[in-house]
Amino acid sequence: MNQSQVVAIQLQRRDPVAWTALLRECLGAEDIVVTAVSAEPMRNPNNGSKLTRYFLALANHHDPITIIGKQTNTQEIAFYQHIATQYANIAPRCWFIHPPHEQDQGWILLDDVPHNLPPQKWSINDVDAIIDQMAELHTKYWCQQNSLQTLGLPTMFDDKTYTPAELRSDYSAFIDKGAGVTLSEHAIKASGNHAPQLLKAANGLAVMRALGGWPGIISETHLTIAEDLLDDPLPMLDPLRRLPTTLIHGSPHSYHWAVTLFDDIRLLDWKKTAVGPGIYDLVNFVEQFEVLYEGPDRRATKIREEWPISEETIIDNYILGISRRLGHQFNGRLHRNAIPAAHCLYTLTNWFTFFAEWANAMPNKYTWQKVNRLPSEEVMGTIYEPFVAYRPYLSGVFARFLRAYRSL
Repeated sequence: MNQSQVVAIQLQRRDPVAWTALLRECLGAEDIVVTAVSAEPMRNPNNGSKLTRYFLALANHHDPITIIGKQTNTQEIAFYQHIATQYANIAPRCWFIHPPHEQDQGWILLDDVPHNLPPQKWSINDVDAIIDQMAELHTKYWCQQNSLQTLGLPTMFDDKTYTPAELRSDYSAFIDKGAGVTLSEHAIKASGNHAPQLLKAANGLAVMRALGGWPGIISETHLTIAEDLLDDPLPMLDPLRRLPTTLIHGSPHSYHWAVTLFDDIRLLDWKKTAVGPGIYDLVNFVEQFEVLYEGPDRRATKIREEWPISEETIIDNYILGISRRLGHQFNGRLHRNAIPAAHCLYTLTNWFTFFAEWANAMPNKYTWQKVNRLPSEEVMGTIYEPFVAYRPYLSGVFARFLRAYRSL
């Protein structure tokens, strides 16, 4: 058992001596004494990370301090080990790192960052500040793919290719447990390392075709353009492959941005951090901007009724933010022209892959069509109620998908 694992166990067992030693080491203050430690589990609606909030009682202090313990993966460990200090303005402070070891998951301790201003209350200025921080995030490691890869971060577009036989063998579950659809040889070659995700998306497309689409959301037109992109993904992937790469967060949606009472901004959850084009983060933010998490455990969701700022303004502000920092190194037109490609890739790899999971529990086609044509109030209280709540959001997602395809 290595030293970090020993310390992690002591901290997780709420040993005041271990916590005292940690705080003294990190803060350089020998007079700190942790007298008691309590803990409560936290719910995270966005991923499977186990989160714990620790309450540390300090000698001669009335109020406890709180620190978050988090089980995590190698990507987030690499970020906090090697990169986070470059982003002290947005990354939570990391107090302790235990890297993954054999079957043992990685574990980190982070500052507890409150969401003092929930996303539904963000103003135009708040969104502008977040987009400016995203531009700052992407410019620090502009065109430094090699140095980022040496830290163990995955690359969104690498040189991995598959043969049809390899894809069938390595990802047979997508076919065996899906709709039984595969990709053409051209599509497999053209999609490179995205072949597994596009294979799953193709099975999701087959599921949605079998259901006859989604009334009011996914029409025959949407299904046809998805089929076209999966048959020949080059018009979607090539504009993104031509872009300079940088450090991307991977999932910078509203829940992961914390705006504090002091107007500080923090970006949480770096489990999907990778090397790729910055606009993929931008599109990820736009595509999930409408989804809000509510309630004490943030498990309830609702859809944002009104945007404080338009999609076009978000994109403009990001382009301007990058250009202001990089000057002639940044080709704004090249990036702006690739945004439709990023929207198409996002929809295929997030939503059509999600539909593929319905293959074994697909509703009856006629029931599906009938229910989705009923007024919302008639569906409330049925098993289909969650789908109704997402109708306005998904309508926007697939409207952007159609518009993006036509702009490729």
